[in-house]
Amino acid sequence: MPNSRPALDRVLPTRSLFRGHSLVGLLLSTLAALMMAVLLFCGVLVVDLFVTKGELTDRAARDVAKLFVEPVPDAEPDEEGRLPTRTAEWAQPGANRGLLPTAARLHAADSFGSGLVNSLVRNVPPLRNNMTAAVLLMLGIVGTLLVRALLIRLAQGQAWRVALETCTRLRRSLHRHSLRLGPSDLRNEAADVVLHHFTVDVDEVGDYVRAWTYRLGRHPVELLVLFVCALCISPLLALQCLIPLGGCWYLVQREMIRRENLRELGVDRAGRDLKRLAESLRRTRVVRGYGMENHEHEQFGLCLERYQNDMLQVERGEATSRWAVRMLVAATLGCVLYLVGYKILALREGVSSAYELSLAGAAALLVAFGWMAGPLDRLWRLAGDREHAAVAADAVQRYLDVMPEVSQAVGAKFLEPLAEQLRFEGITYRTKKGELLLSDFNCTIRAGDVVALVSLDPVPARAVGYLLPRFIEPTKGRILFDGEDAAWVTLESLRAESIFVGEGDLFFTDTVFQNIACGQPNYQLPDVTEAAKIAHAHNFVQKLPSGYETVLGEQGEQLDAGQAFRLSLARAVLRDPALLIVEEPSDKIDKDTKALVDDAYDRIFPKRTVLLLPTRLTTLRRANRVIVIQDGKVVADGHHEDLVKSSAVYRHWEYTRFNEFSRAERNG
Repeated sequence: MPNSRPALDRVLPTRSLFRGHSLVGLLLSTLAALMMAVLLFCGVLVVDLFVTKGELTDRAARDVAKLFVEPVPDAEPDEEGRLPTRTAEWAQPGANRGLLPTAARLHAADSFGSGLVNSLVRNVPPLRNNMTAAVLLMLGIVGTLLVRALLIRLAQGQAWRVALETCTRLRRSLHRHSLRLGPSDLRNEAADVVLHHFTVDVDEVGDYVRAWTYRLGRHPVELLVLFVCALCISPLLALQCLIPLGGCWYLVQREMIRRENLRELGVDRAGRDLKRLAESLRRTRVVRGYGMENHEHEQFGLCLERYQNDMLQVERGEATSRWAVRMLVAATLGCVLYLVGYKILALREGVSSAYELSLAGAAALLVAFGWMAGPLDRLWRLAGDREHAAVAADAVQRYLDVMPEVSQAVGAKFLEPLAEQLRFEGITYRTKKGELLLSDFNCTIRAGDVVALVSLDPVPARAVGYLLPRFIEPTKGRILFDGEDAAWVTLESLRAESIFVGEGDLFFTDTVFQNIACGQPNYQLPDVTEAAKIAHAHNFVQKLPSGYETVLGEQGEQLDAGQAFRLSLARAVLRDPALLIVEEPSDKIDKDTKALVDDAYDRIFPKRTVLLLPTRLTTLRRANRVIVIQDGKVVADGHHEDLVKSSAVYRHWEYTRFNEFSRAERNG
């Protein structure tokens, strides 16, 4: 994914691991990894205690005779002022000596950790007794496990915070950018795209960020600690075991990848055969009509046999792969166990090598190597997770890199309310996908007119409506409000005077009051109520559980298409625009709602300019003019009754929408 990596690197640069919550998580993970060394150390001592049973032999006692000494009671100092010493009484040969035999063995072998064990035995008397030593070591193991679990939980919490912060930052950017790009969505498709980015893609990136922060902070340190512990137990043996174990792990991973690829190929090949088998089920009429039964049975049998063979081949391949992996793992484990056993049992110069590697040390070495498999596997899978996250991050970044069509010009003027005429001069509009919707579109609308815009494809008519509040920008041409170019006025004043009431602009999750006031503090409840009354929304609002304080949306009350449309009208009426663009809902509404909408139109339309994108015949008849758009141009302009007689395009448009057989439900 060469083009996806930079997007993910921008979301999660490597340097971010060493700052903020990532750094805290890294430190906690490091401490948790160090706890593994303590666990191995305590485990070695416990196993060695169980093996030796605390019995200190004469030979072992001679090895540590000079380590554990104490002054001779009541003795006089020598000429140099030193007191004579003797071997401590508790370091004498005998049974029930706790960790003393372990200290003797480690000292004789000059092993790593010998000094620490000697210091513990000298300064912690309970470690010189079998029972108390076992209890202390078990408590040490349990305590270390609890501390390690707490550190891991805290590290995971820090990783979660890093992931949440990343997701929040991306979602905030997506929200801001969707507000810039969303208004230009003529086909109402962008909402689904940004919703997918907002949920699926961002979650994919967040999961990887959490895994990356946690695993990259913890597992490399764990591997290093385990490897160092193995070297401390027996450097040469650790290196000898590491080669076959590392090679085995790598080959197993490669074989698993190869097996998965072969399975996908086999299943895909078998899927094509199965699809061909399914196709034969659809041509029964031809088979029976032309007497092809024998031929069809033969072909079906051959295809079915091929499908069966393909699936069997997939299963054989997987079985062979599993057998090969098991044999490889068994051979590797046998090699490692042989090396460890030889180290324990072999004799060198008449001295048992058990002094160099005890049974406890061998167990700790095997545990260390076995423990490495988990971190290695998670780090290996992190590379695959990165690929998925890179694709998601690239999709999000490509959306964020899309430039909005509309921007405010420097030095833009304030737009006065439309008083004379609205003029479209040579408007051409082409979408970013290259679709030509308007081509040399020209028309003039007098202030105060009610004009209907219709087109066989509703999108060009909607594009004209989107151009007025500058949700989209014309590729060529200009729009004049009383001679003032809309491109050179402020967006705030333009959108205050030209309100678009769209089919998709229904309601959002908030109270009814806020759905109408849209968060503007200068509107009070009486203003909102009056606007709702004009749009005939007040009656159904009063019937809601909490009136104007009722919460709408997915987590609240739902409105039908007619109620939502009247709510949108109330939202527009509250702002009292000079130019109103109304796109009627395409969903079916009942007769009572139609009557209420018509009455609302009678109240709203006077003393303002109205552009209609109608879906009802009564609305068409209400318009002073109907402008028909085809191939991006005005092909007809007049009253409904006249156009039915003079325009073939308009007759076709009207028939496909309002004839009594196929569109009776829309006839107003």
